[in-house]
Amino acid sequence: MSRRMVFALFAVFLGWSVFVAPYGLVQAETFTLKAVTGWPKTASEYKAFATFTDLVEQMTAKKYPGELKIQYIGGPEAVKTPDQVQALQRGMVDMVFTTTAYYLSVLPEVDAIKLSDYTPSGERASGAWAYINELHAKKIETYYLARLGLGTKFHLYLKKPISGADLKGLNIRVSPMYLQVIKGLGGNPVVIPPTEVYVALERNVVDGYCWPSVGIGDWGWQKQTKYVVDPGFYQVPNPLLVNHSTWSKLPKKLQDLLTEAAVEAEKKVVADFDELAKKERPNLLKEGIQVIDLPAAEKEKFLKVGFDEGWKDV
Repeated sequence: MSRRMVFALFAVFLGWSVFVAPYGLVQAETFTLKAVTGWPKTASEYKAFATFTDLVEQMTAKKYPGELKIQYIGGPEAVKTPDQVQALQRGMVDMVFTTTAYYLSVLPEVDAIKLSDYTPSGERASGAWAYINELHAKKIETYYLARLGLGTKFHLYLKKPISGADLKGLNIRVSPMYLQVIKGLGGNPVVIPPTEVYVALERNVVDGYCWPSVGIGDWGWQKQTKYVVDPGFYQVPNPLLVNHSTWSKLPKKLQDLLTEAAVEAEKKVVADFDELAKKERPNLLKEGIQVIDLPAAEKEKFLKVGFDEGWKDV
């Protein structure tokens, strides 16, 4: 091929590049966010994350096709739940959907979120979201994108009945989320991962456990449970976090898209889990689980102990 021909082809290529760039014909860069969750796909909590990712996918396809992708790596099987936020800080993953109990060791202040009376939307409107995000940015270099629910309470589930706010002599499976309330009520907290709860119940290692009002059937625990205690307590605080460096590198339009999806997902998740909670109780009754509705004075004591003990560690 002659030099003249090579020069001509190069000129054509250069002209084409100059032409397509201003008119947006050059394919935009794709930003891929690697994500992990504190629960497996089979858990009810994962539905909240799926609500968010579905919205992101729909909004991206409509506004910026091909420019943003959330790649789901997995749950605890991919990165152990207690290690996920540390993996986020190190840049091993870009996004984590978890619960505050699993990173209290690096940011103890987040324990206060469970004590809030606000919905996630209410936290944004009140300025609480901005303050919480500032804490995450300064102390653990993460971006607090959203609190995806769940809009439900925790409950105490038991193999043995109780008549009051007294758990003396009972071994109760806990996470750091509700360890304080169990100790305050006289129970013996036993910290084990969800994957070990069924066997612990079956072998009478524990007499009960705490869990949200939705989801014990995901793990088969209803087969080893005889009672659910009212009242419910605390809020289920499940944050969606992004590595701060990753967030900073995203174009403003994609940051705005993620924020828009997060705000919408927060509202949708609360509504969805409210409906799931309404269906859950009848299902538990069908399984033969009985409701222990504590007397008014005992309910008051239960909640007072829970919140008094909860605030002590914040």
